[in-house]
Amino acid sequence: MQTQLGERAGVAVTWPLTQEERAKAEAAVRDLLAADLTVDSAVQIALLNNRALRATFEELGLSQAGLAAATRLPNPSFDASVRWPHRAPRGPNVAFGLSAPLLEALLLPARKSAAQAQLVQTQYRVSHEVLALVAEVRRAAYDVLAQQELRTRWAVIMEVNDAAADLARRQFEAGNIPSIELAEIQASAQETQVELVRTAAEIHRAREHLNRLLGLASNQIGWQMAEGLPGLPANDTLPDELEVQALAHRLDLAALKTQTELAQKAFELKRRTRLLPGEANLGISTERESEGGRVTGPSLSVQVPLFDQGQPELARLAAELRQAQDRLDALSADIGSEIRAARAMLTASRQAVEFYQNTLLPQRRAILRESLLHYNAMQKSIYALLAAKHEQQVTERQSVEALRDYWFARTELERALGQRLPGSTATSTPQSAAASKEKPASEQAPHSHP
Repeated sequence: MQTQLGERAGVAVTWPLTQEERAKAEAAVRDLLAADLTVDSAVQIALLNNRALRATFEELGLSQAGLAAATRLPNPSFDASVRWPHRAPRGPNVAFGLSAPLLEALLLPARKSAAQAQLVQTQYRVSHEVLALVAEVRRAAYDVLAQQELRTRWAVIMEVNDAAADLARRQFEAGNIPSIELAEIQASAQETQVELVRTAAEIHRAREHLNRLLGLASNQIGWQMAEGLPGLPANDTLPDELEVQALAHRLDLAALKTQTELAQKAFELKRRTRLLPGEANLGISTERESEGGRVTGPSLSVQVPLFDQGQPELARLAAELRQAQDRLDALSADIGSEIRAARAMLTASRQAVEFYQNTLLPQRRAILRESLLHYNAMQKSIYALLAAKHEQQVTERQSVEALRDYWFARTELERALGQRLPGSTATSTPQSAAASKEKPASEQAPHSHP
């Protein structure tokens, strides 16, 4: 289970049981937190440290205990009685008996088979919970990376706007620009400061969300993440017939299939045995009579199905079977819809990122660069330059958000598919690194007019 689940999650999955194993897990978490976090290392911490996931893992222990109990014969019952007659002979009448549930012993193979199937169902369900947590952690980590990238971009733009505001103030004091132009430039700088404050709040929100998923205490939240969202993979190699693969790989669907099979077996077993007595105990008893003699022989206690012939229980099992089948059909239909929606979102998100990075963002930077040159040559007004700067700011933010949405969409498709997609590790340069290689002319303060 752990090997297959690790392949689906993309990282190793362990279930610490003993205190020694938990101590090793805590040490591994400390080591991971000491370095800059990546998306994969955040997932590793969550799998080691998330307390809700640990509680979910304990369901495996409960199912294993249930299987162990189902493989054992029921304990026999011992009874004894002592009675004294009211006339001679006055010796006590002593009786002993030992009996065991006959039907329970006969149904032991069926109980064992059902317990084994329930354990498999629990494994499927717990594995699905693990993959759901992995997807949520990846999404939260991408959110933190995106907000950090936005903060970096807004900080650079704020420096440019502050320099422009300082230049405008000096020009106003020299009588070169009117007060309205000074106010426009100062307002633009202040708007950028507000955006920076908002982004700082978004970073705090995203970090706390990730802290909860990682199960971190207050003394463990000083971690740092590697800068920048990962860039686009070279291509999105999507398997053919995604819906068919999802139906074959989704573990929650496998759990529901197992539950439906269990309900079918329980219904069929009850249908065949509903006229059998509810209880049948077979044993041996011995009695010492007052006269000193002893009688010994087998005993049989049978519950007579006179008033209840199993109709209510059979109706309940039939309802549970229909319910399980309906839930299975509903989830199968939902999976197909989830796959189609996630695939369409991934395709659209990739196209949006490529459009921003290859077309719109270079255009906005070029427009701002030309507007700056025209402004310094006194061929454009400050209003035209501010408008160009505003549009460039909006495009920068939208470009980061588009890349974040792409990784959100990819994570959602992997969750809907039940396994990681090929090439999930980015092969292109992260956007922050690419942006830092070349500082465009648009991130320079305007020169004063002569």
